[in-house]
Amino acid sequence: MQLYTSVIFLYTLVQPINLQLLINVKNQGGDVMQENITANVSEDTVILDFLRLDGVYISQLVDFTNEVEAMKVVIPAEEELGQSGYQTLCFLTHAAQADFIAPDAMAKLRQKNPGTVRVAEEDKGWRQTTTTAWAGRAARLLSPAAGRHCAPARNHVFLRTADLSRWAPRPGMAQLSYSAEVTPFPANALSPDTSDGKPGVAPCVAENDSAKDCICHIEVCVNWYPCGLKYCKGKPQGGMSYRCGIKTCHRCYRYHYYVTRRDACLSYT
Repeated sequence: MQLYTSVIFLYTLVQPINLQLLINVKNQGGDVMQENITANVSEDTVILDFLRLDGVYISQLVDFTNEVEAMKVVIPAEEELGQSGYQTLCFLTHAAQADFIAPDAMAKLRQKNPGTVRVAEEDKGWRQTTTTAWAGRAARLLSPAAGRHCAPARNHVFLRTADLSRWAPRPGMAQLSYSAEVTPFPANALSPDTSDGKPGVAPCVAENDSAKDCICHIEVCVNWYPCGLKYCKGKPQGGMSYRCGIKTCHRCYRYHYYVTRRDACLSYT
């Protein structure tokens, strides 16, 4: 059997179109989950979303044109902890384009066996982000797609101010436009040692007073995503290399962010 028949996905010679794939994925605990991946060629974006077994909804958007990644997390309340409703968070980071295949390439993929349970080929480990500001209107300025994606989070959209200098100004905008729209966290939330002598803000896991501010964190693991293209050699291209499938990866994210009250950190335990 020829090599190219063994790959999970076939890279077909079709014109790029918008694509939606529903993937059965096995997580590191052995549980099977479903991921939905949507490639939008006209907007140059990819969205991967799934519902975790604990009820937390994850939606990851990558805007390739504007180099913005937006991770949206919807956390349901735990009634036994006295919580109510749900909380939507969104984290903006500079996108590493080499870590996710582009929408035009994604749109050419065809799933060979839709019922198969997928396991990522490579573990990319952890990526840790310590946010330093509320994004405000900067989300829409950085990326209209990310602005829409994060809109349900309202004032719970976070980023690192250090990333602002990495994003090139969009047409008709100045670099300072981004900085003018963000609101930095309080100084004592950014460093344990401040000039005014105030103590640094404690992690929420170490804070017993539900009314005090603290540093919350949340962890997200994307168990399977297309992170590169595979190349094969064979008869279809006269012995030369040709694109014949995808490489798949697993990555976990840990986000740290400031909250004005510990009870606003639904994942503090």
